[in-house]
Amino acid sequence: MRNVGIKELKDQASTIVNTGEAVIIERYGRPVGMYVPLGAQDAGDKARAYQLAENINRLMTQIAAQNGLTPEALADELAQISADPDRQAS
Repeated sequence: MRNVGIKELKDQASTIVNTGEAVIIERYGRPVGMYVPLGAQDAGDKARAYQLAENINRLMTQIAAQNGLTPEALADELAQISADPDRQAS
């Protein structure tokens, strides 16, 4: 998995999506989101999408614990960073 900045994501979205690779999206060098490809969407892919969501939830819980936060507090921090592009996390 690689990291991409907001500008790179904006400029190269099609290329990034077409690689089928999951990427971490960063703003000012800090992770603010993640792109996880789901592949072709049909009824059979719903289970895969739910599994991906569970995996993301587990990762968020681990990241929160490593930083002394609850998953909800981490989500709030990420939302605040996303809402204010001039704010840099401390």
